[in-house]
Amino acid sequence: MTESYKIAITGMGIITPAGCGVAPFAKALFAGDHQFSPIRGFAANLHRTQVGAEITRCDYSANRLDMSTLARTDLFALEAASQALTDAGLLDADRLCLAPHMGVVCGTAGGAISGLETFFSNRFHGRSCEAKSLLNSFCLSALATNIAREFQIEGPRTTLATVCSSSGLALARGFEMLLTDKTVDHVLVVAAESLSEVTHGGFNALRSVAPELCQPFDVNRKGLILGEAGCALVLSRVGPSKYGYLAGYGLTTDLYHFTAPDPQGGAIATAISKGLSHAGITALDVDYINCHGTATPKNDAAEARGIGAVFKDRRIPVSSTKSMFGHTLGAASLLEAIATLLGMAKELLPPSANLDTPDDFELDVVTRARPCKIKAALSNSFAFGGSDISLVLTTDHSPRHSFREPITEAVITGIGVVSPLGIGCDTFKTNVAGGESGLQSMALFGSEFTMPGGLVDMTEVRSHIPLKRRRRLNRLGSFLSVAVAEALSQAGLVDDVSGLAMVYGSAFGCSSNVHQFYSKILEGGAATASPQEFMFSVTNAPVALVAQHLQIPGEVWVLVQDEVSFEAALHYGAMLIETGKEQRVIVAAADELSDSILAIHQGLGFFAGDYVLGEGCVALVLENRYMAVGRQAQIIGKIKLCEMSQDPSCGPVDFSMHGLVGNDFHSRIGQSGVVGGLTLVADILAGNHNDIKVVTRSRGGINATTMVSR
Repeated sequence: MTESYKIAITGMGIITPAGCGVAPFAKALFAGDHQFSPIRGFAANLHRTQVGAEITRCDYSANRLDMSTLARTDLFALEAASQALTDAGLLDADRLCLAPHMGVVCGTAGGAISGLETFFSNRFHGRSCEAKSLLNSFCLSALATNIAREFQIEGPRTTLATVCSSSGLALARGFEMLLTDKTVDHVLVVAAESLSEVTHGGFNALRSVAPELCQPFDVNRKGLILGEAGCALVLSRVGPSKYGYLAGYGLTTDLYHFTAPDPQGGAIATAISKGLSHAGITALDVDYINCHGTATPKNDAAEARGIGAVFKDRRIPVSSTKSMFGHTLGAASLLEAIATLLGMAKELLPPSANLDTPDDFELDVVTRARPCKIKAALSNSFAFGGSDISLVLTTDHSPRHSFREPITEAVITGIGVVSPLGIGCDTFKTNVAGGESGLQSMALFGSEFTMPGGLVDMTEVRSHIPLKRRRRLNRLGSFLSVAVAEALSQAGLVDDVSGLAMVYGSAFGCSSNVHQFYSKILEGGAATASPQEFMFSVTNAPVALVAQHLQIPGEVWVLVQDEVSFEAALHYGAMLIETGKEQRVIVAAADELSDSILAIHQGLGFFAGDYVLGEGCVALVLENRYMAVGRQAQIIGKIKLCEMSQDPSCGPVDFSMHGLVGNDFHSRIGQSGVVGGLTLVADILAGNHNDIKVVTRSRGGINATTMVSR
């Protein structure tokens, strides 16, 4: 008999500009007190707007981490995580986690970006600085690594990065972990974001930031205001709920535009409908919606229409927490879920602040905290690249979800490759067999970079992309576009992308675009910032651009796991197939070389040893074996084993000394988040063995083992 569970919320933690802890947050929330004031963290007077929602005090003191290397964002995340674990009864007096094999899932958009800004500002102005104190947490995955080390959590961990919906996907990933991994009874979901000049300058470049107040659904709304937060929830498969249940979620991709929603709200309606279906409830069961509510004209209008399409003539109570705490980007979903859960616990509808003249959206916008028994609520989050998620939260009426055991095999039916050893499977296979090296001098990125690196031939990459599309793709988007096209062609699915999901991994994201955007600000001031460069800088940009080009409306997951980012994507994609959640998944990973990534690794001392960086992309089409056989597809291999181990003694830039020994193929192509994928594909294409095993080591103390049977 299949076991079934309710996914309970058993612990909560939060730090916001209103103060540290749930109590000050709840007080400001239900009073409708906004937290906006002049930004003090950087010279905001040089920008178009100067207001934000900043945290003025965080007193967290680490037990097992070097405080000098922790970023502002790390401290917010650690404070919230400590609160949530304590609240759930899972932390002892020495801050050791009492459930050491619990999962850790984090969500963030910018991570420790303020340290990067200081490092590159000093570099631009020729000032010396202590690089490690600024760069130790530069990878987005550092949040999860630092949390695991501080609380000695050795269970599975990962980080989601889809900008404004990141922590919504982190909650969904935690939900999936509890229903597919019997070794995990609890998952700590954490999100954190700090204000930075890059994000403030970027949204200003898009003309999306209001000068004084955030006024969602007001006819005179002028845009969002950015905020800071650290948020955490403990999800549990065992024990009673303390705050309610995560009953389900709806995740979809808006294909309309990279930064603008479908004006009719079609994708939003789809996300809400999928969430309701997943939770086993109907629109009539919902008592409240915490809206995405950014106060940008197009977003508010599209969300109102999407809600209207699902709830018809019913004027359901709605509000936007961003009107008080600002848009906390990667932490927004989690902050707003906490606000919703508190409303359910206190039987009060959280208000929208600053609503003076309601626009004609046919919504019941709550302007003052209103008594209401909330049995079921939605919390919406929408992001660049069309990443739309609607979370369903309930009280004691939550449905039970079946534990999903593997019921089929995940097979590979298509492969695409972009690598330092060639573009396309045939060229890559030939050069691997010929013993070629893809390494060359990195001096083309600057005379100070004398080390070798695995560089892709961009001229060859561009030759595979139609001219009119090239300007709409950044470097990683170009890699991914070429690799996915080859994989779909091999799989015979070029004209049939229906029902496809995508899982994408990257260690360093779109580093060159982030650096180019910030460099423009350093060189010419905020007024010279490029909107397109900012759009291209977000971690999910490459996969979102490909999904929108191919018109794939399904779920898109973006995982950040350093050198095992490909494995993180492959393991998750295989699980989705094996447990029957998806029938077809494009699994891909990509990383790029840039002067910024080289400078960061040089500053951290990586090149003092034999560490060599590389770039490239691998895309695989995974299918349910029965589906692949039924359409007579060529089966290239089947996923036989996916395992990861985590060493909680390692920091974000440390490799485990106790773990497995990695494959040495990196000496020909360089290290990246896709090195394991290129190694796996090289062995598959060589055809020398029936069982292919690839072991990859990652900073943060993660070892990944993947086995494919041919």
